[in-house]
Amino acid sequence: MIIKMAKVEILGPKPQLMAVLNLLRGKGVFHPEADLRGFVPAADQAKIRELLLDESAVGEKLFFVSLRDRILELLACLPDQPSRTSYLQPLPIVDVLNELVDKHLDHCRNLRRQQQALREEAEALSRQLRFWAALEPLVAGTRENSGLAFFGVTIRNPEEIPTLQALLERQTEGRCRLSTASIEDGSLVGLITTDQKMADKLRQLLSEEQVPELRLPSELAALPFHQKAAALRKLQAEISGKLSGLNEQLNTFAHRWLPIYRQALSWLEERIALYQATATAYETRQCFFIHGWMINAEVEPLQQTLLESFAGQIILAVLEMHDEDFDRVPVILHNPLYFRPFELFARILPLPKYSSYDPTPFLGLFFPLLFGMILGDIGYGLVLGGIAGLLIYFFPERRNLADGARILGVSAAYAILFGLLFGELFGNLGEQLLHLQPLWLERSQAVVPMIFFAISVGTTHVLLGLGLGIRYDFKRKKPREALVKIITLLLILLGGLWLVGELLPVPWQFSMPLLLTILALLPLLILAGGLLAPLELLKSFGNIISYVRIMAIGLCSVLLAQVANQLGGMTGNLLAGFLVAGVLHLFNLLLGVFAPTVHSLRLHYVEFFSKFLEFGGRRFEPLNKHK
Repeated sequence: MIIKMAKVEILGPKPQLMAVLNLLRGKGVFHPEADLRGFVPAADQAKIRELLLDESAVGEKLFFVSLRDRILELLACLPDQPSRTSYLQPLPIVDVLNELVDKHLDHCRNLRRQQQALREEAEALSRQLRFWAALEPLVAGTRENSGLAFFGVTIRNPEEIPTLQALLERQTEGRCRLSTASIEDGSLVGLITTDQKMADKLRQLLSEEQVPELRLPSELAALPFHQKAAALRKLQAEISGKLSGLNEQLNTFAHRWLPIYRQALSWLEERIALYQATATAYETRQCFFIHGWMINAEVEPLQQTLLESFAGQIILAVLEMHDEDFDRVPVILHNPLYFRPFELFARILPLPKYSSYDPTPFLGLFFPLLFGMILGDIGYGLVLGGIAGLLIYFFPERRNLADGARILGVSAAYAILFGLLFGELFGNLGEQLLHLQPLWLERSQAVVPMIFFAISVGTTHVLLGLGLGIRYDFKRKKPREALVKIITLLLILLGGLWLVGELLPVPWQFSMPLLLTILALLPLLILAGGLLAPLELLKSFGNIISYVRIMAIGLCSVLLAQVANQLGGMTGNLLAGFLVAGVLHLFNLLLGVFAPTVHSLRLHYVEFFSKFLEFGGRRFEPLNKHK
């Protein structure tokens, strides 16, 4: 249901404005309205003006915003860790913090820059170490004073290895050897071994052929080949130690200052929010005015609080709500316990206008009913009910999942009810094993009666929607729209009775007056609703016919269940039959959740709600403290 709202005005002496706003933010019950339309008569609007902050207040606001932004930047530099509660009050030390925050920000920025440089260096060393560690086993048996020269190279394409090998042997007259190894990511590195006399020539050759040689930091370049991997590991350990030291400095700083700055930030956010809230206030020479909306039940408690807190200086007055206000009143939806989970489906839609209807109760009443009509199987209903119970038990804190499970549980109960009416337990398995008989009819053998039943349900649903639309139009003083809906409703009723008269052997004295009445109402429909009104009438008939999907989808479900039982019985083996039937029933159960949900929602959103719901409501957003 849509909570009843009140249109209110709060006024008092200008010096009390900030205190009143602070109280309202603490209560969280007042939705401010900056637009004066409907609150102040047009003749009086010239006597008041938007509240303008004086020079000192503007300066204070800019100071708070600047300090808040710098604190936010500082907090972004610090590690996010739990902090103790700070009992320092920010107001007495705000000037001190204004000076400290710049020094602390420079210090933390410097530490962060050092961290970033060390991380980049460590990443580069890690890449180099992967290559040199792969080459290390290739020289494991070579003495350090062997007189050989070693070159590490990167091989981009394994297919180039024979070409590179041939080139090296030709240019060095066979005085070199190429060995290869793979690293973790699948890349190839090569080790070229030659004597010292050929080293310079080989280095020049690699440069000319653009074969990338593995490079090391300058301080490691002169080391013997055997020591390079170990030196990289040592340098990596040193960098890791420096990083740990920087992290420790940041953690120590955060442990000391994080609580203070978080407390200051919270206080600054509150002060800035108060200044922003003044944008909705108006003033005369001595008084301020705030207009807005409240839940009707919260008005009297807030009046009492204002009276006690400000010794009668602040007045809260309830204003008369006019027709033009209904499009601006903010909306809150609140429903009893049974209907509350169905807000999950209502949240898919835009908010209804304040004067319209909450779609949630209608979804709570009719969605599980349509779901049960379509699925209509005792066995499937029991399985879905069990799944719903498990979801509610194991995930009670996950709101959307728990609400969906509750909707599934209610829908499963309706599926069981219609399963008893249709005599279905996993299709015809109940009849075969338990001699289960339908309490009403067996829908797999009663297609035509099920069609009439579905159309009857659709007619009732659409006529209810038209009736609610007529009530809404009269409430909003739209008699022309209400007249069109009344004529449409009568034409649908008369058309249905005339169709029954044509299908059943009734005398023409019964059907002829109906037809003449229909012909007489059609011109009235065109006069009231224009040339498009007959098309809307046809659309309504189309909406009713679309409810035949209840029969069609349900028939498919029961036939698939029967096929599953039949195929399971044809296997001739108990285990195989159980597996075959179980897989098909599982597939049918998945369809039995998806298809009824989608089509039941569509019947509500398109065929039903379009007759009476008007969307475009504003969400209730009261002044509230930051959490």
